[in-house]
Formats: sequence, structure tokens, C-alpha cells
Amino acid sequence: MKVIIAQGIGFAALALALASYQCKSSRKLFMVQLAGNFLYLLHYLLLGAYSACVNLVISCIRNLILMSKRPWSKWRGWLWLIVGANIAATALVWENWFSILPCIGVVSFTLGGWSRNGKTIRLANLCFSTPAWLLYSLYMRSYSGIISECLSIGSTIISVCRFGWKALDTVESSEREGEATL
Repeated sequence: MKVIIAQGIGFAALALALASYQCKSSRKLFMVQLAGNFLYLLHYLLLGAYSACVNLVISCIRNLILMSKRPWSKWRGWLWLIVGANIAATALVWENWFSILPCIGVVSFTLGGWSRNGKTIRLANLCFSTPAWLLYSLYMRSYSGIISECLSIGSTIISVCRFGWKALDTVESSEREGEATL
């Protein structure tokens, strides 16, 4: 029964993950992904996938910081603090070599997301984040995770076709000063 509940929660997270890439605004993308990451956190917790859990907690914190317009959120050190936290958390819950995959997925998306550039975010997802999570989901038998990552690739490609690379290759004007690039 626990596995069925876990998969159901995972499919709800899947819906949010797909919807996130249909947001042209990076801020809206981060908000939708925050909700999806929380559901995936519950999903992987029920599956006993602790490497995914710790990395998703940090991912939720990252999205809150990226969405914030408060002065404290402008600190450039957040990026490297978050990346370091992902690496340290992965080391603490290390089970085997598959444990590193959620870290790769979250760190690559963090680096892409911090650029605030839609094109960079989508490229990080297509080239690093999604493949890492797909392999981990296969290993953990997360059926909703497997489907999510396959569909995420499709959804990302659709967003590129819908908006075009050129339209996505800009940093939103309301973003933080001086943090457009790494």
C-alpha cells in the first residue's frame, strides 16, 4: 500500500514538473517546481530513497531563495553554499554510487537556474539534471519518476519550440542586479 501511495504522490509531482516548463517566466517556473519538488520529496521518502530526499529539501530551499526579492537573497554566496550543501548531504546519506545521481541532477539545475536565463535552465535540465534523475528513478523503481523525466525532456523541447531559443536567451529584467551569470 505504501508503494501505491508513493507512486500516486509521484504522479501528482509529475503533473507539476511538466507544467513548470510551460512557464515563460523563470520566477513562475521556480514556484511550480517548488510545489513539485515537495511532492517528490514525499514520494522518494516513502520509497526509502534518502539521497533524493536530502537533495530535494535543499532544492526547495534553493527555489525559495531564487524566487525571493529580499535583500538577503541577493548574496552571491548562496549559489556555492547550496551546491556545497547538496554535496555534503549526499555524502551523509551515501548508500552506493547511485546516491550521487540526485546530487548531480539538483546541482546542475541549481547552476542553470542561478543564471536566471530560460535557455540555460532548459539546457541544464536536458543535458544533466533529467538524465541523472532518470537513472536514479530507474534504480529506485520510481515509476512516476521515470515517466516524469521522460516527459520532462519532451516538455522542455516543446517549450523551446513554443517560445524559441532566442526568446528564452534573456535574463528577466526584474531579476537581481549582478547575478545574471555565474
